[in-house]
Amino acid sequence: MSNPDEHSRTQQGEAARAAREEQERTAAQGATRRKRLTVLAGVVATAVVLAAVLLLVSSPDKAKTPTTATGETVAGQTATAALLDGIPQSGRTLGAARARVTLVEFADLQCPFCAQYTRDALPTVIGDYVRTGKVRLEFRPRAFIGPDSERGARTVVAAGRQDKLWNVLELLYANQGAENSGWLSDDLAVKVLAAAAVDPPRLERDASSAAVGKELTDAEALAARNGLDSTPSFLVGRTGGALKPLVVQELTGTAFSQALDQAGA
Repeated sequence: MSNPDEHSRTQQGEAARAAREEQERTAAQGATRRKRLTVLAGVVATAVVLAAVLLLVSSPDKAKTPTTATGETVAGQTATAALLDGIPQSGRTLGAARARVTLVEFADLQCPFCAQYTRDALPTVIGDYVRTGKVRLEFRPRAFIGPDSERGARTVVAAGRQDKLWNVLELLYANQGAENSGWLSDDLAVKVLAAAAVDPPRLERDASSAAVGKELTDAEALAARNGLDSTPSFLVGRTGGALKPLVVQELTGTAFSQALDQAGA
C-alpha cells in the first residue's frame, strides 16, 4: 500500500506544477496580446499620418489656389496675353466685326462652371473660330450669386470701355475664389488691371456709372427674353440675324466646335 503522507506530497507537487504552468501560459498569452496591440497601434498611427498627408496634398482649396508663373504679377497673365494677342476687341465683343457667326455668353464672374468653360472650351473657340475670323464673341454679365458678382460684372463692362473687357474677364476667372468669400479684393483688382493695361481711375469712374449699370440691366433682360436662367448660357446665330439659345451637353472644345459648325461658322 502506498503511504498516505507520501501520496499527499505527490498531489501537492503536481498541483504546484500545474499552477506554475498555468501562470506561464497566462504570461505568454499576455505578452502576445501586448505585442499585437503594439503592432496595431503602430499601424493605426501610420495610417493616421498617411491620411493627413493625403488630405493635405489633395485638399480642394489647395488645388483651386491660383498660382503665378515666374515674371507674372497675377495668375494667368501670360496665358491670357497669348490667348488674346492680336484679336480685335470693341466694347463687349471679341473678334472680327464681319465674322459669319456670333456667340453670346451670359456669365457670372463667381460661377465655377463659367470658369470651367473659360478653361476647357474657350481656347478652342478662340483658336479655331475667333482668330480665323469665323466667329465673334460677345459677353453679357450676370450678377446673381453675390456682391463679388456685381463688382466683377461692373469691372469687366467698364474695362470694355477701354477695349480690355476680355483681358480682365479672363484674368478674373484665372483667379476666381470660392463663392461669396470676398476673393475679388482690392489687391486682386489692382493686379488684374495692371496686368491688363487698364487705366484704373477711368475704370473706377465708368464702373459706378449709370451707363454701365444699364448694360447689366440690359443683359438680364436679354437673358430673360430667351429663357436663360443659369450660367454659363449662350446664344448663337448668324451675325446681324436672329440668335437662339445654344444647348451643349458639356463644356468642352469639342462640344462647342460641333455647335459652331452647325451654326455655319
